[in-house]
Amino acid sequence: MAPALNVLLVCVITTFAILTVVVKDLIYAMLFFALMSVSIGGFYFVLKAPYVAVFQLLIYAGAVVVLLLVTVMLTTKKEV
Repeated sequence: MAPALNVLLVCVITTFAILTVVVKDLIYAMLFFALMSVSIGGFYFVLKAPYVAVFQLLIYAGAVVVLLLVTVMLTTKKEV
């Protein structure tokens, strides 16, 4: 079960990483970055590293994504 789950998580992480780079809209790019970070946290849980998984979820999926979303929201031009 664990090797199949590892392969599935690696495929999901790779898909979200590619979508983060390819997508044109910044909001969707941040959404895919957040999903990639959560998937990496899940991968660390599968590898039996819960402390690293919690730090991954707190720092990347929490703080960095919120910080980047706020900067994107504040710096985008509003169309008149």
